[in-house]
Amino acid sequence: MKNPGLVVFALLVSAITLACSDSGGQANNTNASGGSTTTGGSVSATSPSGGASSLTTGIGLDSGGSGGSLTGGGGESSCGVKSYAREAKPAMVILVLDRSGSMADAPSGGNTPKWDMIRPPLRTVVNATNATISWGLKLFPELDSTASCAPESIVPIIHVPIAVNNAASVIAKMDAATPKGDGTPTGDAIKFATAHLDELSLTADNPKFILLATDGDPNCPSSDAIGYTTSAITTALGKGYPTFVIGVDTTKSASITRLNAMAQAGGRPRTVADPKTEPQFYLASTQAELESALGAITTSVASCVFDLVPPPPVPENIAVDFNGARTARDPAKLNGWEYTKSDFSQLEVYGDWCQRIQSEANNQVQIRYGCPNQDIPLILL
Repeated sequence: MKNPGLVVFALLVSAITLACSDSGGQANNTNASGGSTTTGGSVSATSPSGGASSLTTGIGLDSGGSGGSLTGGGGESSCGVKSYAREAKPAMVILVLDRSGSMADAPSGGNTPKWDMIRPPLRTVVNATNATISWGLKLFPELDSTASCAPESIVPIIHVPIAVNNAASVIAKMDAATPKGDGTPTGDAIKFATAHLDELSLTADNPKFILLATDGDPNCPSSDAIGYTTSAITTALGKGYPTFVIGVDTTKSASITRLNAMAQAGGRPRTVADPKTEPQFYLASTQAELESALGAITTSVASCVFDLVPPPPVPENIAVDFNGARTARDPAKLNGWEYTKSDFSQLEVYGDWCQRIQSEANNQVQIRYGCPNQDIPLILL
């Protein structure tokens, strides 16, 4: 499975047609048009993932003094060619996994328990997206031999907190679990997952999602479990945490209606031709269907958020190019790009452009900075 979220791109800062001299530098060469060139050196920068990356200041062109020093969002004092290696910010996904006793049953007409059916594709997808998705795990309910919906089975434990390169921990905890829980407190599990994402939001602005995998209806609390659950999912979406819903062999008419409501509340229902007759959650009754559903979900959560380190010196003159085509700035955030931070240190790509970045085999993105009033030429790949 391709990792579409892993988008490594060159961040190129170029001054090709206008004069932009370093206000503090000395000319030490002469270009063909008679102007001076200023050659920079190399410094160390910190990549979004925490490691050091190479930053090289190249040649700033001065064709006669029509440019001047650059200041702006990045506070840079010169134009030049600067190359960076960058990756899209990894999405954060907490897997909320139903381990109630019914998960030990086999789907209709099958022999493999649903619990054994869902774990292999989960292992595959979590491993395959380890670099582009920071995974976490919330199992529900807790304990094995309790009364259905007992308080001790509904606890705010996050079994594997979200972290980078977390695939091995998530898989190990999932494989160690058993489908022997009593009751299905889905709404509380969503609330606990939301609280975990709230905590992470204090220090991380990565895109955040909930992936709910369950084989049936919530039944805790007994009075209005579906209303309680959809309310929790709606609250998570309001905080910026969409929920994807996978129904494992959920084929009863009433259950389909309830899971459809949950998928709609989560803001990421499955795209279908006829919502009246087709499930809007991801229905999976076989391992192959689970693999397909998980692949579609992880593709859609792959990040289109890019840190800009340093920020552009002229925020109004920046080009975002993908596969030889230019992406327009779009303040409406529908189909283009827009800054996500007031200091211009991050941008996000939206709509069809994001989908292309996530899905196309050649997903090279180039972000290039220009001098004031400079036309940034499109480089055809």
